[in-house]
Amino acid sequence: MTTTEKAKKKALWRISPLPFVIALALAAAPVWAQEEEDIVDEVIESAEETSEEAADLDAIVVTGSRLQRQTYSSIAPMQVITASGAREAGLVNASEILQKSTFSAGQQIDLTFTGFVLDNGPGASTANLRGLGDARTLLLMNGRRLAPSGVEGAPSAPDLNLIPGALVQQYEILLDGASSIYGSDAVAGVINVIMRRDFDGLEVDYFVESPDSGGLSNNLNLTWGKNFDRGFFGIGASYNDTEAFTWDDGPFTQGCDQHQEIDENGVRRDREQFYTSIYGMEWDNCRLGSLASRAWVPTGVGSIYYIPGQSNGGWGNFSESSVYGFGVDSNGDGVADISFRDYDNNGKEQDRYLYPETDMLNVMAYGEYTFEGEMNNTPYFEANFADRNTFIRGGTPQLFPIVPGTNPYNLCNPDAVTGDGVDCGLAQDSLYTNPGFVAQFGNNFEALCASYGIPLEGCTPATFGLLQGASGPVFTQPIVRVAGDRGNTTTEMQQVRVVAGMKGDLPFIDFGSVNNWVYDTSFSWTESDGTSSRMGIRGDRLDYSLNTSRLDGNGNVICGDNDGCVPINMYAPSLYPSGANVVGDFATQAERDYLFDS
Repeated sequence: MTTTEKAKKKALWRISPLPFVIALALAAAPVWAQEEEDIVDEVIESAEETSEEAADLDAIVVTGSRLQRQTYSSIAPMQVITASGAREAGLVNASEILQKSTFSAGQQIDLTFTGFVLDNGPGASTANLRGLGDARTLLLMNGRRLAPSGVEGAPSAPDLNLIPGALVQQYEILLDGASSIYGSDAVAGVINVIMRRDFDGLEVDYFVESPDSGGLSNNLNLTWGKNFDRGFFGIGASYNDTEAFTWDDGPFTQGCDQHQEIDENGVRRDREQFYTSIYGMEWDNCRLGSLASRAWVPTGVGSIYYIPGQSNGGWGNFSESSVYGFGVDSNGDGVADISFRDYDNNGKEQDRYLYPETDMLNVMAYGEYTFEGEMNNTPYFEANFADRNTFIRGGTPQLFPIVPGTNPYNLCNPDAVTGDGVDCGLAQDSLYTNPGFVAQFGNNFEALCASYGIPLEGCTPATFGLLQGASGPVFTQPIVRVAGDRGNTTTEMQQVRVVAGMKGDLPFIDFGSVNNWVYDTSFSWTESDGTSSRMGIRGDRLDYSLNTSRLDGNGNVICGDNDGCVPINMYAPSLYPSGANVVGDFATQAERDYLFDS
């Protein structure tokens, strides 16, 4: 027998096995005939039941479509994250689960954004699919939109922190844009939070997250519900309390920000080189951040820095740091008189929060009941209450007001009541005629002077016409940090959501290809109420005080016009610390009481 003939016989056997089975059945003894007939009837009956069950599968609206389909029949790419699977991975809160999904791309706004201006304000967490932003990512709960929530900025997206994680069954993430169905806010995709429907009495879950470096988090979830023949009811509450995580708590944020580079020889370097080699300043391995405890004066070429009892010019307790591209070394010891590092805030406010102190409460009750009849009319409801409280301790920003030249406390007012006022033009000349500075100036510009035929001994600031002469009172701009100014933020956010609706079938619409119609109508009402409080210095009061301060007939400093104004001394020594801490404070409590407001 050839190979082709064998293949034909095998093909015939695969195509028509039924005649052989029938022949064997007819050849069987009559005593088995009734049993075989019963078996066939059972098989046919089972097949009919299976077919009916398949036809009776609940039709659902798959996320991203208005069409009814059987479960798992959607052709759109979708990622489904079950709440039980997320818990096994140690994730409980909706914000953690969704922001760590594989299709969450770009910048994910969460509680670590403590020092930024955000659309939804501090303490909010939003969803961002495919890196297109939270304004282009639609968030649904059981197929219905969630309203924006937040305070400050321009809230445009729902807050993931307000989703009761204990009641979530699964998260459906539509990975295609669905703007043709939902609108422009679904360009990046859709997230549909599906709530649980299976309840069996009381459930209590308690989770603790205890990182080694800090930030202890407690999660308590309570759920209770009951399923009926034609409906269900469920209620649950989630409470989360998270301790603050400071910059000093984490090994990766301890210390200061550093430069990291590899030189031409492949050697890794993390020590600042520029200010050491060019300016001659003493330095550590921290990069330069933002500077305080200084003042800018218009008669000089830079800022002068506070050193109690010392000055390389004529500013009393202030010294020039650098001019014309080199650090000032007035005593000729090879080290600059001022090191920027002593006035830098980098690594010095490590008690500020990287992750804020938060507590969140979410309560939700929902249910539905299907009435008898062909229409399967099913009323349903959802009721949510969420409360979020966040406290953020941020870094202290710089304060740099303008102090008028005639202000009684102004450093560059020779008639200042403190006795520390000077003529800043003459103070600058005092530096430029300092023998040590004159020698340093000549060494730096020897080649330039030689090109003009000027000998080294004549290469001085005076030769180049850099002496200022008397300037009289001039305005100044102190640059300081004040304790409690705009660094701490307290946010309280509450949201109430109520949904009521009715859904069912429309069996009477059945002609031709028009059939299987359903209806779903609902009413949704949401109210969000938020308060954000940030203590800080009122700029209007500070400017008013500085511009109206003057001496009365008794030589006392007053300001305003009998309206409660308090004179502000922007050159009080308490505002100019250096070294380990560059955050200062006003000299009196009266100044703080007048300036600080929420």
